[in-house]
Amino acid sequence: MKVLGVLAAMLLLTGCGSIKSMDELQLEASITGDWSEVEKRERMIARRKEREGPSCPKGYITFCEQSGGEKRCGCVSRQGVREVFAGR
Repeated sequence: MKVLGVLAAMLLLTGCGSIKSMDELQLEASITGDWSEVEKRERMIARRKEREGPSCPKGYITFCEQSGGEKRCGCVSRQGVREVFAGR
């Protein structure tokens, strides 16, 4: 029974390993010639940025609209949004 508990603990700890940085991935890829992990990380970062939308400056908010399956996001001024909803 102890062996089973130790094995379970080892499996759990293995899943808590550290994630390699992009620099480490690129260094490893330059040594091995296999850039697939770097490309995979870049796609993951691009998808995350796409979901988050643009980073707007102070006084602006992110506004997204979807039309025909295409989602477009941009920054609009907070004052402009207030005026639209106030009916001005």
